[in-house]
Amino acid sequence: MKIHFLIACLVISAIVVVTAQTPSLSKNKYGATQLVVKQKPYLLLAGEVYNSSASNISYMQQLMPKIKEANINTLLVPVSWEMIEKKEGEFDFSSVNELLSLARKHQIKLGILWFGTWKNGISPYAPLWVLKDVNRFKRVKSVSNENTMTLSPFCEATLLADTKAYVALLNHIKKIDAQENTVIAIQVENEVGVFAQTKDYCKESIEAFQNQVPTTLINYLQKNINSLEIELKNAWEKNGFKTNGKWTEVFGENDMTDLFFMAWHYASYIQQIAAAGKKVYALSTFVNCWMPATPTPNPRPNYTTPGKYPSGGSVIMVADIWKAAAPAIDILTPDIYGSDFDLQASFFHKPNNPLFIPETNAIPGRAVYSFTQHNAICFSPFGIDDKTDLVKEEYGLLQQLASVILENQGSKNMLGFYKKDTTSSIDIPFNQNTTIRVYFKRPFSRVNEVIDSAASAYGVFIKLNEEAFLIAGKNIWVSAFSNNAASETWIKQAEEGTFKHGKWITNGIHNGDEAGFLWSKKTPVYRIKSDPTIVPFSNTPSAIFKFQVVSYSK
Repeated sequence: MKIHFLIACLVISAIVVVTAQTPSLSKNKYGATQLVVKQKPYLLLAGEVYNSSASNISYMQQLMPKIKEANINTLLVPVSWEMIEKKEGEFDFSSVNELLSLARKHQIKLGILWFGTWKNGISPYAPLWVLKDVNRFKRVKSVSNENTMTLSPFCEATLLADTKAYVALLNHIKKIDAQENTVIAIQVENEVGVFAQTKDYCKESIEAFQNQVPTTLINYLQKNINSLEIELKNAWEKNGFKTNGKWTEVFGENDMTDLFFMAWHYASYIQQIAAAGKKVYALSTFVNCWMPATPTPNPRPNYTTPGKYPSGGSVIMVADIWKAAAPAIDILTPDIYGSDFDLQASFFHKPNNPLFIPETNAIPGRAVYSFTQHNAICFSPFGIDDKTDLVKEEYGLLQQLASVILENQGSKNMLGFYKKDTTSSIDIPFNQNTTIRVYFKRPFSRVNEVIDSAASAYGVFIKLNEEAFLIAGKNIWVSAFSNNAASETWIKQAEEGTFKHGKWITNGIHNGDEAGFLWSKKTPVYRIKSDPTIVPFSNTPSAIFKFQVVSYSK
């Protein structure tokens, strides 16, 4: 009996080893980077709670049903250093346990936001025993040598203490969650950098600034010279592409050199924390940044002075420095709050950096656009606690389309769009003979039809083959026209339907006068309506149509 029991235990252990797989990043067949959870690619239809929300489990218990109802599948939640280590060396993970238990109950995944040494350029979430001891845990110094509210990235004691707490957290998550995969990614610190000054003026910083630029950084610059961000490349080129020298000798004496220098040291600090954590539990890691607004009319390289945004954070101008210094960080992510959303998204969508948006505004259409146009892994409005109504409809549509979107990310078959203030229509190449036109304003008149011109409009186009395509979205009109005078092209019909478990189900066919024949003379114009009575899923006014195109010679 003892032998049989031992064999059974070994078999169970073997099964555990096989089935426990850490969520990880992987490229699909088109080269798009995706997060794989339980062996399947996963879209993070996410929201980030307010900074204090996760510390109140009663509040989170009330919030979770709203989150689930809003079609959100992932919450980004802060776990702060002070929360788990109120006394040095004594760790309490009860709040983490409660969060994971609650998330599992509602089938919500979690992205952990580690508020350790820094949050929003200062250090409000470090424990009191750290903040009180300014001799052991040194602060960023001002130009006049005064302590600021920010812990210094040049302090070894702070780095060791933060690393110890972070590793303890990951070790605990691994123990209780390696099988479940409730936690699928982790952010290391939050919007780091120095405020109101371009660099740290502590003694260690001043000495490091006089040192040679690290060989690791120079080697990275040489290897990637053709793809470097324009600000860094311009500074290096202006100073003769030097391969050794002090920071000012290699990059010049200016504020941007201070930014480059601080970026290296913040990234090096975070690299040590992230690398130590990955040795324990190799969750995918990301860092976020407080981006400066892009100036007009020339968006780059004319950014404002470092310090008006956190100097040294992982902003796009220093993305290469972060990549060189912190390989244990998988993704550099932008917090996008400005009107330049599309521009910032394009900056961070790189061959070596997939788009992952941990903080943004809840503006309709941007989630669809991010996942389909930029192959995003995550879209997450900040303060989702009171914004669930703003994402419910769009996330419901994305939830249906998730498998189709994931299958097509990185391909040329998919295109996302949403209405901006000046947008009236867009043209989408379909095949050699045909262009699909999507309107954001009514292209024809119809009796007794009232359209809200201020309503949000968005959608995604997915080519299925040379004669059929999908368009899913809200408040848009769709037509087709020929690319040459010798042929005619029109949409014969539109199947309105749904996706269930990745399979298309036709619910009805629109044709004839319902397709707009009577109002557009020759070419039918299909309206994807904002009308819940038309759409049979999730009680939302978004819709999915499969269109059939007919082309023939005149």
